[in-house]
Amino acid sequence: MINQRAWADSPHAYEADLESVAPESASVAVYRAVAALTDTEPESLDPLGRTVDTDALDALLDGSGDSDCRVSFRYQGFLVEVAAGDSVRLTPLSEGAIGEADP
Repeated sequence: MINQRAWADSPHAYEADLESVAPESASVAVYRAVAALTDTEPESLDPLGRTVDTDALDALLDGSGDSDCRVSFRYQGFLVEVAAGDSVRLTPLSEGAIGEADP
């Protein structure tokens, strides 16, 4: 479901396929991926809507528009990068991001 991958710009990033995490929407995929990586119950995470407009995120990335669309933002100790209809990439902003959510 979520795989660790190394990129030149992010050697400690994690990636998940949007369809496998949450086929219903990009915002739900982000929420579930962060919960899984931080080993946190989803309801314990800060609401994603405090960080990004989830309706706009879902509309931009619903797969029916520009296939090159990418959105990035910071959430729960990660740089989150979402590619339209493709994947969510999570890069820890600090070494403590994995296994514990930001306070």
